[in-house]
Amino acid sequence: MTTSPVQSAKVSGEELTDATRHLCAGPYVDEHFRDLVIDKICTSPHRRVAPSYGFDIVPVMRHAWRAAALAAVPRVTLLGSVIAPACVGALPASVLVACGLALLCLLRLALLIHRGDREPRSSRKPGRRNKEMRYRHRRRLQRFLPRRKSEKSQALRRVGGIAFGLVATGLAIGLVHPRHAATALHVGAGIVLMCLAVGALRQLQLNRILRTPSLRPVRLSPRQQVADVQQRDVHTVYRRLRHSQDEEAADDDLTVFTLFGEESPFIGAGEIVYQWNPPMSVQLLRPVEDDDTPLHEREHPVPPFQAHELVEHLRKAVHLLNTDSHDVRLPAQVRDRVYVSETDVATDRSLLPRKLTDVDLREIINTPGSRGHHFLEVTTPLEGAEYVATVLLHVSVRGRTLIISTAACVLAHTPRSFQRTAEFGQHGLIAVVWAAFRELATLPQQVQRSWRILHYLLALAKAAALPPDLTSTPIRNVLIGSRVSIREQPAQTWSKVQLEKTDILGRMKTIEQRLLRAAGDFLLTKGVDASEFNNRALKIINSGIFNFGDNNTISNNAVGDAAQVSAPAHPATGTDSPSDGGTT
Repeated sequence: MTTSPVQSAKVSGEELTDATRHLCAGPYVDEHFRDLVIDKICTSPHRRVAPSYGFDIVPVMRHAWRAAALAAVPRVTLLGSVIAPACVGALPASVLVACGLALLCLLRLALLIHRGDREPRSSRKPGRRNKEMRYRHRRRLQRFLPRRKSEKSQALRRVGGIAFGLVATGLAIGLVHPRHAATALHVGAGIVLMCLAVGALRQLQLNRILRTPSLRPVRLSPRQQVADVQQRDVHTVYRRLRHSQDEEAADDDLTVFTLFGEESPFIGAGEIVYQWNPPMSVQLLRPVEDDDTPLHEREHPVPPFQAHELVEHLRKAVHLLNTDSHDVRLPAQVRDRVYVSETDVATDRSLLPRKLTDVDLREIINTPGSRGHHFLEVTTPLEGAEYVATVLLHVSVRGRTLIISTAACVLAHTPRSFQRTAEFGQHGLIAVVWAAFRELATLPQQVQRSWRILHYLLALAKAAALPPDLTSTPIRNVLIGSRVSIREQPAQTWSKVQLEKTDILGRMKTIEQRLLRAAGDFLLTKGVDASEFNNRALKIINSGIFNFGDNNTISNNAVGDAAQVSAPAHPATGTDSPSDGGTT
């Protein structure tokens, strides 16, 4: 494939973050993550790449291909060690190698059966798809493993019988064909050396990812160029959920207080942990001394400002946070984000222009009800972008009223397996030696997964046959919305974040307070009574039940005339029980 030179990361303004390093290490240590990057990003030109928050997707794509190549080497070697001798007339040697590999599979199966009573079965609740994929193979295997001791004993005896048959067959063939037995031993030694080499090379790649000053390739492939442009694009094409009538079974959970449904439209930004529900609406009224003045005399018949003017004012107010001294500075990156539904793009391609000018952006901001939803996006990274907090603010002026809504999303840290290389003893020469022998220990698993070489061949065929971008022109029955974010998939869930949660919430509160105060000052300069706005802003800042927290649970409440709450006759006492009851 042809390549073209691009600017380096430093020149293009991209900083190499810890999150980028960890995501580049992910394909080498997690096969599911490697398949996710290759299948959903590298070989899916018909989908838009999700925005990248705190990392660069280009080096991750590059290392996903390298990790796939390393994983394919042992599997190709194992298949070749069985097929190649037979092709050159050494069928007994091929049978001996096959018997040896089958014995390795039986050894792994026997260990799994033996440990079946020691490993508790998974009790994980259904969650995000990527979390379930990691344990899918284990659950499927445990489903077929015997559970009772008598059944396990019988299974072990059956495995032992098959292993005895394979050993007897191998010994018989070795005695009859000693020359072929020597050939099989040489092939086995080659397999061992191959495993050691692959394990060492994998660890050397991880060491390089840890130490290299730049992970971005000097020259990008056509697909990498497309992904690089789309990850920085102002426009984000989100996936609109299927209509309830299209679903076989629609379960509506009325206890979830969210404006955006079960799936967040802010693809790539992480979990929604904060929102204004409902959005704040403030009438554009003139300040007067008498509150009894009629509405038609107080309100502005023509809005005194346009929505984009307020957006520009808020952008400048947030930019000032980066001018503080280093010890108290809150790093905040401000940019515009326009979300467009994939179904709207399918009917009107002009919603996704090749180039977005300032005039076009102002038109989107100033047009209420536009199919392009503009948000002022404020992001702040923590700990090398291992945590990224994003505040999204939407502003519109309609019906002589200012409407402001906001949501905050958080990307939490990547798995420890992605970060382990930086730990003590996990890099250097000793780590390379240990990695080589660990790879040799996984040889039985590699034998069972040898068929997955077909998956890599299919991925290579797709990469060679498909064009780098199929989202620029419409295709029948193909929606181009982003489906996955490789940063979101391995991220820790917000409910399990611990001490960092305080810092993240504090930063979001700081940004929120600054936006609200700046908006109040802007209203005053435009001759708008900001008292109602300030009162509502104060309530939002001080509120916590709807805005923050993992679970919005409201209990022992009554709503409506003559409504009552029935309490248990003997309430439980304890530290978790409220000291003073009542209804709200």
